[in-house]
Amino acid sequence: MLRSVVAPRRQRFKVSAGAAGLLLLSVAPLAAADKLMAVDWSSEEIGAFVRERAAAAPTPRSAEEAKLDKLKLPVLGFDRPPATVTNALAATARPELKRKVIMDDGNPVWYQIVDRYGDMVVKVEADLRVHQELPADTPIYGSGGPGASPQSSISVFDGRDEPGMEGAIAEYTVYKFPSIPYRVSIECPAGNTRSCRDLDTIAKDQAQLKVIAADPPRQ
Repeated sequence: MLRSVVAPRRQRFKVSAGAAGLLLLSVAPLAAADKLMAVDWSSEEIGAFVRERAAAAPTPRSAEEAKLDKLKLPVLGFDRPPATVTNALAATARPELKRKVIMDDGNPVWYQIVDRYGDMVVKVEADLRVHQELPADTPIYGSGGPGASPQSSISVFDGRDEPGMEGAIAEYTVYKFPSIPYRVSIECPAGNTRSCRDLDTIAKDQAQLKVIAADPPRQ
């Protein structure tokens, strides 16, 4: 069974801290020997998105969002702030969303979406490249449609795990279409680490993760 496996979180955090959290994914060119995961473009979730987009009136899109159409995999993301963010900022004026899309235009088989809401950051990333082959009995969570059960397990990291770390990070990974790993990370500032420990709200937000771009191959 082919599964794409992400780097250890401890190493990734050091890279994120040194590069302002924008370069978690490799930007190396796709090597000829690299294996790519298969994409199930026949998924009903993808089909519904394509039909809805075709029927809807054209709406303005930012240059960042338009880049997502170039990707060779379905793009999951949040089309509105997740509850983890809105709950944290309910008592103050909510800052405007600032979205950054990171990908390799030459080999568009991976992406990272960085959504910044003031001091809170939500990232969604996926990669078709197979970095390691796992046994067929490896547990896979969230492999169904929207709101699939069982929900992906959530990991939380803060100063108790990483000495000297400020703030907190919550992470989970869901697998879709059928086994592409989509990793979500939520970065909470030092003054609001409780939001990254609110596992009930983060678990509910998983159902809000949806297809926001997809370009199935033409028949």
